[in-house]
Amino acid sequence: MKVAVIDLGTNTFKLLVAEQHSGSQKGLHVLHTEELSVFLGRGGIERKEITAEASARGMEALRILMDTAGELGAEHVSGFGTSALRNARNGEAFVEEVHKELGLVIRIIPGEEEAGLILDGVRQAVPFGKKPMLVMDIGGGSTEFILATDRSLMWKHSFELGTTRLFERFPDIDPMGMNTQLRMAQHMDAQLESLWSVVDRHWPTTLVGSAGSFDSIAAMIALERGTPIATDTVSLTFDATEFDALKDQFFAMTRDQRSAMPGLPAHRVDTIIPAMALIERVLLHGMHQLQWSKYSLKEGAAARILP
Repeated sequence: MKVAVIDLGTNTFKLLVAEQHSGSQKGLHVLHTEELSVFLGRGGIERKEITAEASARGMEALRILMDTAGELGAEHVSGFGTSALRNARNGEAFVEEVHKELGLVIRIIPGEEEAGLILDGVRQAVPFGKKPMLVMDIGGGSTEFILATDRSLMWKHSFELGTTRLFERFPDIDPMGMNTQLRMAQHMDAQLESLWSVVDRHWPTTLVGSAGSFDSIAAMIALERGTPIATDTVSLTFDATEFDALKDQFFAMTRDQRSAMPGLPAHRVDTIIPAMALIERVLLHGMHQLQWSKYSLKEGAAARILP
């Protein structure tokens, strides 16, 4: 059985078409992945609305992704709406319009469920051990954190603190001056107080970053090493010093300079800065190793759907 999952994020819509491995192999057999820039939250996320322009972009992207899923023989297509749709006053209206036009059922999921799906996806790419590891999934509208070991889920929470929200609140990033850095850091610290309490109590030393901005960071670090990430690679380990070097380089860049960086997609040229600022705040709480996971929400959702 082939299934398709569409993750309707605040910045991008992502498609996964997968089936279960046959024979003795376990886990997902990924047939196709695709990501389209939509910027569903642009211009309206702080006002809790999806603008007409964003709605039109979203509908067109979904039409493309639905056609692709059909061409690949997906028997079941599920849509999952996250932060932008969760918080928009007209989020349900968008969902209804999509169902009317395309026949796609989109379920707007709460942040805690989003975090659980992310962990299910990450576990298929990254091995966990007995010591707690902190999973971080940075979206445009929200960021999910999950503390887990190989045996248990210890804590999870979704914070409405995403890269689009941060960029609209702190747009002066070309380059990222010290004043903006400090104001953004103060805002993050105030929002993430409950996370700091958990981290300071359990002392995870590894930060696992799933998909999104971490895709770009892992790709750029791999290029710095001279070994680009292969298409079938699902995880990469690097240390905080490698991340810090990349972050310092980016904070000093203009938008044009960021646009020319190999490994950075055009749709992340602006949002990569608040993403790096968020990661920096987390690393300051004692984490010295990072691990990128290619798998996230859509892989977790597919694993739950498949028999």
